[in-house]
Amino acid sequence: MAEESQTEQSRAYFYRNFTYTRDHLARDYLAELHNYHDDSWEYPQRAARLSAAVKRYKTYRMLCFIFEIAESVDLDFTPLTVKRLCTRLFGRSGSQDMIVAIFGQKGRQHRSRDNTPSTLDEIADRYRLAAHSCQASTLRDIESVKRDYQAEIRKGKEQAAP
Repeated sequence: MAEESQTEQSRAYFYRNFTYTRDHLARDYLAELHNYHDDSWEYPQRAARLSAAVKRYKTYRMLCFIFEIAESVDLDFTPLTVKRLCTRLFGRSGSQDMIVAIFGQKGRQHRSRDNTPSTLDEIADRYRLAAHSCQASTLRDIESVKRDYQAEIRKGKEQAAP
């Protein structure tokens, strides 16, 4: 049996430890409704939790995309390379802690051969359209979850009205 590549190991670790699908996002939004009480529901904390959920989902989808293109791009995926590539493709880098946990290699002492602006720009140019499509799909998912959340709020208010 052939040994797994570093990218395959990172991918397995990512899906095992950081999966956060649209269903997870919807579940977190609905949990806010279920935990609602007039006397203890604090708007800033709820907004922070929902914002964090959205960021987790965006980061998850962004890193899924990175693993999709990893199939056809032979890159040395280090945390810095991934961060810079994400910034070029999505305009954001995601969670630094997560990226280090997924792509970091204990004891590594050499820089990535692929962490050059020209290499990253070339890859970003090649995959920019697909990245925009992924980002648009992610935003549609988020808006859909928010609409469902708002509908549940309205339904709850209608049921509570005398």
